[in-house]
Amino acid sequence: MILENTTTLKVARWWNRACDIIPCNGGKDIGIQKILDYFNFNKEEATAFGDGGNDISMLKYVGTGVAMGNAKDNVKAIADYITYSVQEDGIVSALKHFEII
Repeated sequence: MILENTTTLKVARWWNRACDIIPCNGGKDIGIQKILDYFNFNKEEATAFGDGGNDISMLKYVGTGVAMGNAKDNVKAIADYITYSVQEDGIVSALKHFEII
């Protein structure tokens, strides 16, 4: 195993042939919280978009997790809303759905 002798790293799998190796205390959810803290927002006010397994922690963390239409089934299963793919203007469609724009 690639991380056999490490204690400070974890794997965030986003495709069956690829993954991210990140610090144990890192991740997209942690990055989002840092941005929210900076701008004085809470996570319930945040919306995130994702399509891969490495987006699951982020989609679960925010108030509204949006899976793209091309997302894997495990990502869609945890999403609050499923939109079209990026190529089909899924982000714009979801922002309109939630009356953000």
